[in-house]
Amino acid sequence: MTIIELLRWTSLLVLLYFSILKTPLKPGIKRNIARGVSVVTLLLFVVQGLYWQYYLAILALGLLAILVWIKPVSERLRLRRSLLILSVVAIFLSAVAVWAFPRYEMPAPTGTNAVGTTSFVLEDDSRLEHYTEDPTDTRRFKIQLWYPTDATDDHGRTPWIDDGRIVTRSLASDNYLPAFMLDHLVDTKSHSYLDAPIAESDSPYPIVVISHGWRGIRYLHSDLAEELASHGYVVVGIEHTYGSVATVFDEDDIAYLNLDALPPREETPDFLDYANRLVSTYAMDITTTLDYLTELNTASQDSMFHGLLDLDTVGHIGHSTGGGAGVYGALMDDRIDALFGMDPWVEPLSDSELATPLAVPALFLRSGWWEVGENNEDLYAVMSTSTALSQLYQVDGTTHFDFTMLYMISPLSRTIGFAGDVDGFYLSDMLRDLSLEFFNDTLRDGNDGTLDPSQWEELREIIID
Repeated sequence: MTIIELLRWTSLLVLLYFSILKTPLKPGIKRNIARGVSVVTLLLFVVQGLYWQYYLAILALGLLAILVWIKPVSERLRLRRSLLILSVVAIFLSAVAVWAFPRYEMPAPTGTNAVGTTSFVLEDDSRLEHYTEDPTDTRRFKIQLWYPTDATDDHGRTPWIDDGRIVTRSLASDNYLPAFMLDHLVDTKSHSYLDAPIAESDSPYPIVVISHGWRGIRYLHSDLAEELASHGYVVVGIEHTYGSVATVFDEDDIAYLNLDALPPREETPDFLDYANRLVSTYAMDITTTLDYLTELNTASQDSMFHGLLDLDTVGHIGHSTGGGAGVYGALMDDRIDALFGMDPWVEPLSDSELATPLAVPALFLRSGWWEVGENNEDLYAVMSTSTALSQLYQVDGTTHFDFTMLYMISPLSRTIGFAGDVDGFYLSDMLRDLSLEFFNDTLRDGNDGTLDPSQWEELREIIID
């Protein structure tokens, strides 16, 4: 809780105190103090912006102001009691809303570099779009880059969810919440500076590509992106169109989630055919992204990234569908040198793809939720045929969604079972540390990525026979 928030609630409770209890002060003095407190309380609500969580608190402020500003009302006992009861109820419900949907600060990156960020829209004319009605549409998606910078003075910190309410309302609706309920997230600041120039001193920089899961968004892995960028990586988050809840090309050009891309398993006999197409689409987005980075690095003199990207050292982070896409991509694109997969969904890969040896180091993390399920047999198959070191660790006490920034949205996620027993901010520290250690070892030092999990008691190694 911030100082201003603490003052808000304190002043509101002081006003409630003056409205309910008798005090030794003279009525006139008491009323003037209460009026002053009501003005201060209103200013405290205005100074940091008004969010839906505080609407009922503002209603309570209005009701209490009636009691302390308009003298005749105080002489009408029944009306006075009604207003007081409504005020108490409104304050309580507002406090619950603030607890359930707080405004958190993003975890600060630990590296020595400041972080810049910029975005691009990519279109692959060689691929037709599977998920639109027009058969002539070609594949189009958005990427966001995070990178080291040493010049931030003229650049402001960008919002965590830079595409604003279009994305937050789509995310809320997709999770069966009223659309406005995540609006406050648009004012959460990231630690990245928009369009800041990339630092050149330690270049060229290794690349890490991040792919979100089905019905996700690229912002759900911004903590990993900023951490790696602060330690000298260029990180590329892909917004996989129609697998994301909303891809915002501009305010009048938005591609929303297409649920037909992955219909319900229990209602779809050929479900895995749909799944394979989705995972392969994600994987080809990764290839297109690497092609574009190559163009930025070599062919475009106007790009600030020209000559600063080390495309001979490329890692991939993926969650769920994005993790499966990373495995698929590494099998078909030899530019990918290391994989960090969180509940990677490899079940959609075909038998021939699963039989193809994975030739790059891989660190897979599995949630407690996925300890049992169809995906494990296929993941074990990928690992058993791998010609490089493949490691699997289970993070006990976690759900599938814990591998995202769910912790930034609501503590209710644990109450309703979306999040597990491990604190989300603690888990973010773990994932950031593990990914940095793994990519430093594989991409920078040229090793196999052997992990020492001893500092994280929640990690349990899974040995494949």
